[in-house]
Amino acid sequence: MTQSRAQNDNRLLLFALLAFALVIALGFAIEAGLTKDLDRAGLKALALRQGVSGDAAITSAQVITWLGDTARRSLAVVAAALWLWWNKRPRAALAMLVFPTLAGVSSSILKEAFARPRPEIVPHLDVVTNLSFPSGHATNAMAILLLAAMAMATKRRSSALAAAIGVSLLIGLSRLALGVHWPSDVIGGWLWGVGWALLGLWTIRTMERGS
Repeated sequence: MTQSRAQNDNRLLLFALLAFALVIALGFAIEAGLTKDLDRAGLKALALRQGVSGDAAITSAQVITWLGDTARRSLAVVAAALWLWWNKRPRAALAMLVFPTLAGVSSSILKEAFARPRPEIVPHLDVVTNLSFPSGHATNAMAILLLAAMAMATKRRSSALAAAIGVSLLIGLSRLALGVHWPSDVIGGWLWGVGWALLGLWTIRTMERGS
């Protein structure tokens, strides 16, 4: 049983590395111009426009993006870590603090490495000050919420995972609706976040199995 569990856990590591590799490959595809047409068509279809789109739709997208901002992300990380600590899982609590942080830092490094400008197809409906690929909102939302759901949920895990993925998808899509990211930025962010969440879960299981 222990050996089978270890093998299953090692698949997490494999899938995490695969997710990271896909993001790097996507970055090079973007640099080569392979996603240009799809990105432009996707953003034109999904972006909201002031004075054209309904005010309610724009406000909703801005609120969803606000939920994925740094302050709210930090609160979610701390809350999940405290819950794990309270339930006598200090290693999991530490991983909950460390791996989303690594996801955010590495996402910023990738932005600088690929140096992709923000889209200028439509006026931005949110303030942005950094580069475009991958989306930090998509990365951090997926890394935090997916890891929290996988690490914390003991009952109704499927529902927790569905909620985590659903909210992460909404936060990523809000960046497209506000016109501040290309679709491939958001896809890359989701994948990068998945990679860090899986790596975090693999670390938690490895540490707790050895304790």
